[in-house]
Amino acid sequence: MQSLKRLNHYFIRYWRLFVPGLLFTMISAVFAIAVPIIVRQAIDSLPRFARLYRQFEATSLQHAVYWDLFWTLFVFGLIVIALSLANGAFTFLMRQTVIVASRHIEFDMRNALYEHLQKLSANFYHRTKTGDVITRATSDIEQVRRYIGPAIMYSTRALVIVVAAITAMLIISPILTFYALMPMTILAVSMFVIAQLVHKRSEALQRQYAQLTSRVQETLAGIRLVKAYAREETETRTFEKESRSYKARMLGLARVEAAWRPVFVIVVGLSEIMVVWVGGRLVSEGIITIGNIAEYIIYVALMTWPVAAFGLVISMMQRASASAERIYEVLDQQPDISDNFRTDPSIQKIGGRVTFENVSFQYEANLPYALHDISFDVPAGESLAIVGKTGAGKSTLIDLIGRLTEPTRGRVLIDGRDVQKMPLSVLREGIGYVPQDVFLFSDSIGNNISFGTTGASEEDVRQAAFEAELLETVLEFPEGLQSGVGERGVSLSGGQAQRTTIARALIRQPRIFIMDDALSSVDTKTESRILEHLHKRQGHHTMVMISHRISSIKGADQIIVLDAGRIVERGTHASLMAQNGLYAQMYQRQLLEERLEALQ
Repeated sequence: MQSLKRLNHYFIRYWRLFVPGLLFTMISAVFAIAVPIIVRQAIDSLPRFARLYRQFEATSLQHAVYWDLFWTLFVFGLIVIALSLANGAFTFLMRQTVIVASRHIEFDMRNALYEHLQKLSANFYHRTKTGDVITRATSDIEQVRRYIGPAIMYSTRALVIVVAAITAMLIISPILTFYALMPMTILAVSMFVIAQLVHKRSEALQRQYAQLTSRVQETLAGIRLVKAYAREETETRTFEKESRSYKARMLGLARVEAAWRPVFVIVVGLSEIMVVWVGGRLVSEGIITIGNIAEYIIYVALMTWPVAAFGLVISMMQRASASAERIYEVLDQQPDISDNFRTDPSIQKIGGRVTFENVSFQYEANLPYALHDISFDVPAGESLAIVGKTGAGKSTLIDLIGRLTEPTRGRVLIDGRDVQKMPLSVLREGIGYVPQDVFLFSDSIGNNISFGTTGASEEDVRQAAFEAELLETVLEFPEGLQSGVGERGVSLSGGQAQRTTIARALIRQPRIFIMDDALSSVDTKTESRILEHLHKRQGHHTMVMISHRISSIKGADQIIVLDAGRIVERGTHASLMAQNGLYAQMYQRQLLEERLEALQ
């Protein structure tokens, strides 16, 4: 329950809703408790009218007694109706405050979690499945909301009714109250046992739900691959297996919660039997009246829902406790990379000079280094090309520029200042990054292009699309730039999607422009036109480009060749060709492949 205590600050934030809400809860309970008293008075008035009716039998006053009885019962009936209406009115006000407050808290928690998720570093997402994160942001928060709203509302109302009812019962007859409440000890023990079981099974259920969500998310994200390999039946069977496991856990929890109802019915039944049995004897002895027995039975019936609510509340609290633990597991995660005491807030923009000083990097302490003693300097406005075999460390190197990861040793400098001293927002706003893996949002082409900036005009979007050699193609679409790209850009070709991501980076007018093999899906003619546009920007930004095509990077001011995480060659295209090393071999191989393709 420690995790639920961490929610207390939300109650303080919305006390203006909770305080009147709890007050309305207590008032509605008072009106409900008053009903048995009126019923007792009505029943106890009957013997007096019966005596009067026999006394005036065969006289003219007998008719008057009859009408007096009718109007007395009618008035009592009106009072009961009025009390019930008042109870309903305050119950409505109770829900309009407590439940509304719980919705506000749900809104705050979901936004806080989403904001925190965006701050977490990539390592967190490498360790955590997407479906698990989604479950925590949806289902787990809903379980917490039910504790904050309905559970607190039900428990407060139940507590007031039970305390008031027992107090009234004790005033009437302590002995009858003792016998009526004696079966409740069974209820207390069963509540404790069931609560422990509900907590354990709720936590297991939520984890299995996360597993199920992850399976759906991964399958739908890779639906093209599933279809290409004809794996539909296999994936369906796998999903059915996960779904059966979820169903088994859900039914296990349902059985535990279902055990509460028969226990509750038996206890209530025993209480009512005790009231009639012991109460009848007390009536015969003249200690209590028949109206008191009716009052007791109504009190026991009135406590039926509150006592059941305690069981429901315990179940909600246990579920919420398990879910809150999962939510705070994420909120307690600290991003590996963030602004800290070293951050210099006076830095408000970057110029574009990129320097690596003896940078080495390894992903885990027990893994070999992905980069070894990397050093280079790119003046602002110039271009750097990085080439090498697959796995040489090219993408890892450029991730260090935008602090998507941190160097294990050495320093990365921008404009001569360590990037670890720069505010993250300033550093990343000055970088335009085109990743190797194309990702588009399920939105229009225009909105995908303008994603990286705010306040972009349609002309800005068009200009970026033009420089990415996308505008002419897009204008042929029925809705132009407003055409949807589908789920993750499924309605676009690989080349169109890649050019959209290039336009998305260009519209930012970045000081550092990074392309990670971003021209692999476009033909050579389109590639050359895009490069022409980029060369026209020369001097306005520093370009860092990774490419497997030597033809794409021949015009770079500097070229470094990586092999197994080390710089094995560096220079211009001409100087590297003269060295006749790895770079020259790669270039000659590509020329040969192009000639062979031309002959086919």
